[in-house]
Amino acid sequence: MRPEGRHFANLRTLLRTYLLTLDGIGGAGTKLEMLFPFVLITVIPSGGDNYLWSRQTVDIEVFHSDYAAGADFTRHVHDHMMRLRHTYVDGVPISDVVNINNFGDLDYQDDTVHRWIAEYEIESSVDSATL
Repeated sequence: MRPEGRHFANLRTLLRTYLLTLDGIGGAGTKLEMLFPFVLITVIPSGGDNYLWSRQTVDIEVFHSDYAAGADFTRHVHDHMMRLRHTYVDGVPISDVVNINNFGDLDYQDDTVHRWIAEYEIESSVDSATL
């Protein structure tokens, strides 16, 4: 049984809070906004838990109006994601961050918007907050 009064972190909220601390970011969230550079967070239903640790796959997409600046910004986002390893965000311990796929550019079919996507697996623990 899962320890009473404990639950896993809301990874969407945790990542939004964490990524908004990145210098130069226009916005971050789970719904696309036209604030550049913007980071879109998508938690993919995957992985599992052993009642103490949860492993979840996350797509991180970067949108930017300038190709060169956007490509450079993806490196900052990647470095920031990798620094998440062995930290606490809002009291939730993040034990590991694995880069599954590096950032690659995708055609967004709009000449004014450029898009890159990377995939990470994040392992977090239950926190002690009540539901």
